[in-house]
Amino acid sequence: MSLTAGEVRPARAGDVESICRLLHEQMNRKLSPDRWRRLMTYGWLAEKPDLGRIAVVDGRVVGYVGMVYADRQLEGGRHRVVNICAWYLDKAFRGRGLGFELMRSATDDPQATYTNLTSSSRTLKLLDGVGFRVLDAERRLWTAEGPPARLNIERDEKKILRKCGTAEGALLRDHAGLPICPVLIEDGTESCLAVFSVKQKYDDETYFDLLHLSNPKFFTARAQAVADCLLPRNRSAVLAADTRLLMGQPHGGTIHPMPVPRYFKSSRLAPGAIDNMYCELQLLDLKLD
Repeated sequence: MSLTAGEVRPARAGDVESICRLLHEQMNRKLSPDRWRRLMTYGWLAEKPDLGRIAVVDGRVVGYVGMVYADRQLEGGRHRVVNICAWYLDKAFRGRGLGFELMRSATDDPQATYTNLTSSSRTLKLLDGVGFRVLDAERRLWTAEGPPARLNIERDEKKILRKCGTAEGALLRDHAGLPICPVLIEDGTESCLAVFSVKQKYDDETYFDLLHLSNPKFFTARAQAVADCLLPRNRSAVLAADTRLLMGQPHGGTIHPMPVPRYFKSSRLAPGAIDNMYCELQLLDLKLD
């Protein structure tokens, strides 16, 4: 779409270096251009529709919205899920409608499901304006309380791959080399693949942030036991799960509001079907708030 102040269009391969330079120099210098490039070079979808949306003024890239595409088997069907991330517009070009048009253009496919997992409080009005809804606003946290329960926690990814199903195996292979921590939890009768991001946060606490569950009911009924088995005892550690990922009333833990909710836009998927995988969190190695 052409605007009097510039043009918003899909990003192509020839735009990658300009995008990475913009994001590194103006959005976050702590992330190198090579690290930003991961948003456009992920391997789980060879034929990408595009590399996001860019705003161009006088031939120069001045804005970007990242779009990380994934085709996933969810709720019994095939769904395209698009993670919206790295939304930035050069300050000199704000107030012209380019920022809104970037987001509108990036989220205009009614058949796709869009996620925004790392929103800023400053963007919430715009997200509402383009049809996003709250995906989750609370997390449940557990610490180790008692001796390890009688659960088997398998951490060896090769062994996990031999035991898990086709869809879960594909998920792990898609994220090979990325900062995830998969564990297979077994009690002798049932099992659950849980995928975590393990990061140091706040007062140097180790957070096991839940990204994905293959068997939510199993996990939810045993959440405190999982924390007792999984969390290290030689340092402060927390198991954290977004409430939508859990089924029923979890055992133990405490509820904490998120600093900023997570958001989504979908006419096809319910919040509980949408996890925290295939997104900027893994590609940029970010902490989950």
